[in-house]
Amino acid sequence: MSSTSPFTLAEDETEIASRFRTFRSLRNPVFRRLWMAGWLWYMNRMMEMAVLSWLVLELTDSPSQVALVGVFRMAPMFLLGLVAGSLSDRFPRKYVMIATQIVNVVVVGGMLAVLVGGDVEPWHAYLATFLTGSAWAVDFSARRAYFAEIFRGDALTNAISLDVVCLTGSSIVGPLFAGAIIELVDFSGSYALMFGLYLAAGWVLFTIPKTESMGEEKTPVLRQLKESVTVLATNRALVAALTITVSLNFFGFPFLTMVPVIGRDVLGANAFLYGILAGAAGVGSLTGAIIIASRQIRNHGQVYSLGSAFMLGIMVLFALSEWYTVSLVLLMVAGLGMSGFATMQPTIALRAVSPEMRGRAMGAIALGIGASPLGMLTVGWMAEPENLGPQMALAVLTGTGFVVVMALRFMLPELRGVRR
Repeated sequence: MSSTSPFTLAEDETEIASRFRTFRSLRNPVFRRLWMAGWLWYMNRMMEMAVLSWLVLELTDSPSQVALVGVFRMAPMFLLGLVAGSLSDRFPRKYVMIATQIVNVVVVGGMLAVLVGGDVEPWHAYLATFLTGSAWAVDFSARRAYFAEIFRGDALTNAISLDVVCLTGSSIVGPLFAGAIIELVDFSGSYALMFGLYLAAGWVLFTIPKTESMGEEKTPVLRQLKESVTVLATNRALVAALTITVSLNFFGFPFLTMVPVIGRDVLGANAFLYGILAGAAGVGSLTGAIIIASRQIRNHGQVYSLGSAFMLGIMVLFALSEWYTVSLVLLMVAGLGMSGFATMQPTIALRAVSPEMRGRAMGAIALGIGASPLGMLTVGWMAEPENLGPQMALAVLTGTGFVVVMALRFMLPELRGVRR
């Protein structure tokens, strides 16, 4: 992209020192629109996870069945990760993102019709979340590669941090809205709101310009996939980012599927209190993301790996807590570590590769995120009453993850000092 493009934010050290550093990326008109669409898109994702997890828990009363909601949500990351990255390098990223929104609108509209009809079954939830998860896998690569087209250096870190602000802020508001609407209306009320929000997000994306340098890579898809594997095998920074991604998604993020089970069966929460609990980690993560956005981070690997280890350690305490208030606070604290992981993951990956490989780099990260279904299946099986139960299952999984992440820090120097 030309340096004179009206959609490029030219950052120099004077601008970086500005007192408006935290939100400086929002001066870019394209990013402002992406940021607005991100709030709508992420809030829907968080609402959907909360609604479908509670719905399946009510339908089946089974922790392993609830875990399957997360499994079907995240499986497309593994199945489509590299392909999605290739698509975002091959086609204009604006149109890739719009296509994912069309899929979301169709799926949410169909699920709304099923809920209104009153004949909902668990498989409806699994199918719906698999389809929206597939759209998310494609959007994940395209959206972040788009960021790297309009920002560079510390400005890219700032933009990604503000994107995490959207993600984490939505993880607070989304479950809260979902729980409140379930209590006040029903499950269909939550889906009606989601349908409207997806339409609004799609409209915002239509206003984003397509610039000439975005998504014009015409290398054959099979060659792109081969290049993705080659880069993944030889780029040490990308390997470091991927190992932590796999570890946290297998050992850490399956906690999301245990929150409704622990909330209802251990802490005595109703749907509204569950919504508050499900959004608690977002409070800490939002705080951490704002702090990171306001600073110049020099050691990305340190923040990335220590944030991941911190989250896992606090999750062990959450798993063992018997008190709602204590559990709420622990999830907020864990969110601080989560913000280090969420902001540094795409930053490291995007800065480790050449511009034409950015979509494929994010596709490789998406492949690592695909480890979460295995973790969710594992914790769901362990959480059944005849095995360990939900608390001990989550404590064992996250405790093991803490040990693994600390071992990776010792083995991979990039996780102790990935610098600019």
